Amino acid sequence: MSFLVLFSSFGLCDDSVFQEEIIGSWVTGQQDEYFGAEWFITEYKKDGTATHRQFKDASCETTSIVINGVWSIHNGELTNVVLASSGDFEIPSGIMLIDEIIQLANGEMVISTDTNRTAYRMKSDKCLKFSEIINQSPKL
Repeated sequence: MSFLVLFSSFGLCDDSVFQEEIIGSWVTGQQDEYFGAEWFITEYKKDGTATHRQFKDASCETTSIVINGVWSIHNGELTNVVLASSGDFEIPSGIMLIDEIIQLANGEMVISTDTNRTAYRMKSDKCLKFSEIINQSPKL
């Protein structure tokens, strides 16, 4: 694991491994400071397109914004470019976010965002709510 992290930090990891691993839907990971406070699903598709759905609240039923864009991975960096958005507010087309991939394996992603925040993501095709995680925890 640390071997992969070390190589991704220097952009030496094979980007094709990351490009395969990222395909699918991602949500806020349990270690993330915004877990239980932000609800979204970001889907990265094999054709290089992505859709981000941000939800208004923990019910994960009503979206506040949907962002469509394209993604790429080069030298261990994940780049997302906004093509269009709709919802409660608008994200201008052409906005580019570049995040350094720290870890991307086994359904877990750790990135250093363009604002120098460490963000944790986990693979899931449904919006995870804090209460669901608590209810799934083993009882002592």
